Amino acid sequence: MAPPGQSADCTRQEGFFQCKASTKTRKLRNFTAISESPFGLAAAYTKPTRAMNNKSVHVLAAEIKVTPRGTRVVLTVDLETYVTGVLQGEAETMKSPAALQAMAVVARTWAMRWRGRHRRDGFDFCSLTHCQVFDPPPASSNQVVDGLSRAVQETRGKVLKFNGQLIDVYFSADCGGMTEAAQNIWPDSAAPYLTGMKDPYCAGGEHSSWQKTIPLATVGKILHQSMGVPLHGPILDVKIETKDSSGRALNLRLEGGSARRVDANEFRYAVDRKLGWNTLKSNLYTIERHGSVLVFNGRGLGHGVGLCQAGAERMGRLGISSEKILTTYFPGTASVDISPVAENDPILSSEHFTLAFPDSQQPWADETLHSLEAARVELKSRAGELPSEVKVETFATTTDFVRASRLPGWAAASTDGKSILLQPLSTLKRKGILDSTLRHELAHLAIHRRRSAKVPRWYEEGLVLFLTGERIESSPPPDLGERSLEQCVSQPHNEAEMKAAYALALKRVSALAKERGQAALWNILESPSENDLEWLRDQK
Repeated sequence: MAPPGQSADCTRQEGFFQCKASTKTRKLRNFTAISESPFGLAAAYTKPTRAMNNKSVHVLAAEIKVTPRGTRVVLTVDLETYVTGVLQGEAETMKSPAALQAMAVVARTWAMRWRGRHRRDGFDFCSLTHCQVFDPPPASSNQVVDGLSRAVQETRGKVLKFNGQLIDVYFSADCGGMTEAAQNIWPDSAAPYLTGMKDPYCAGGEHSSWQKTIPLATVGKILHQSMGVPLHGPILDVKIETKDSSGRALNLRLEGGSARRVDANEFRYAVDRKLGWNTLKSNLYTIERHGSVLVFNGRGLGHGVGLCQAGAERMGRLGISSEKILTTYFPGTASVDISPVAENDPILSSEHFTLAFPDSQQPWADETLHSLEAARVELKSRAGELPSEVKVETFATTTDFVRASRLPGWAAASTDGKSILLQPLSTLKRKGILDSTLRHELAHLAIHRRRSAKVPRWYEEGLVLFLTGERIESSPPPDLGERSLEQCVSQPHNEAEMKAAYALALKRVSALAKERGQAALWNILESPSENDLEWLRDQK
């Protein structure tokens, strides 16, 4: 529509765009702007948006559509422009050249590793924290050229690899003097280059020490209304029950009404959603009760895994190179040029799930995410609060699944309470158990996080089966011989024994629900009495 060298002006009207170029005017519901070379795109919104408002951006193409929710803009940019935009969105506190260069390598590695994360939506990445915050660089700015773009140019094409593979990179604003091991937050992300360590460079920043006071009454409302924790009286105190290897809170113990245990991560996110993001800046804190309030004394901002931006900035100002910064936070890795061949599984995401899958499982990927979201809606009313984001991984062969999960080949899936590993989707689909397997593992995610350490594994399995309504066909009828029910559920010798144990666990839980009601099932799961524990031990 617009001749080379000229521009077009498009304005959103009611349900369409009115576009003017030269002497022509057209009405369009959607359009794609393309050019033989990068061109400037400027957008102005009635409601300000950080990414695009009143800024001319260099893009390769732009797809613009009218949607019921507003205007959808999908930009196509080259990789280095994307990395520059991520630095603008994620590294605004970093100024030293070496630290910015390290962040450029991290952002580029993440982009190459997770490309296609929003494939089902028609683009690679969103511009929000779900991916990496992307604030596209303006078409011309001396400040950007002198700072961020220079860091990108000086590391052009560089990514981090470990044993020849692109690594999973993470970063946070401030680790509080102690980085976090990835496995403490995401067990499936455990890696030798993502271990916890003391960070002597991360000190003296604005987040190195913080304090927040929250009334106990407010905490009680958040627990009940936002997290769905059943309370039988006012909260009298909250204590840290367990910490992980870095010293961060793992589980909290509620006192008052009825004692309960809650996940520290879930608690922090619930507090931040209600009282404002970064109210509790990290899980690296202590708790003191003073009268009717709780005082949180903490360090750091964010999860603390991988590169600490505050520490990297300090290292850069001390004259330490970007290469040394990267090997400090990702030990054992190497900064190398990008390989033209993708080496990692593609990634597909929905609102609450991220699915990693080999190319051979592509035909079933969308169906799997749809089934997971449907199962989540179904289970939420029956199983309570579910994780806001779950990593799911499937494999090309059963052998690959066995190697990753350390389970026998007849197991359909596994979960550690935070993530899910699946047999090949094609195998589960062929057996007609894809949907039931997804519901089963998602129920485990909900129940595992609430199970008291005193409650045996068989009870969790029986409760999962009861909630999902699964029927276990066991032939012959359940008879475990001399082995206990717990042994047969936790470490079955064969598939027949596993089915017999599952059938017996379901029978026990179903009988308990009939005798004492379904509410008792949750009370036993979370806060078993001595009589409950004796009953659980007696179920041989």
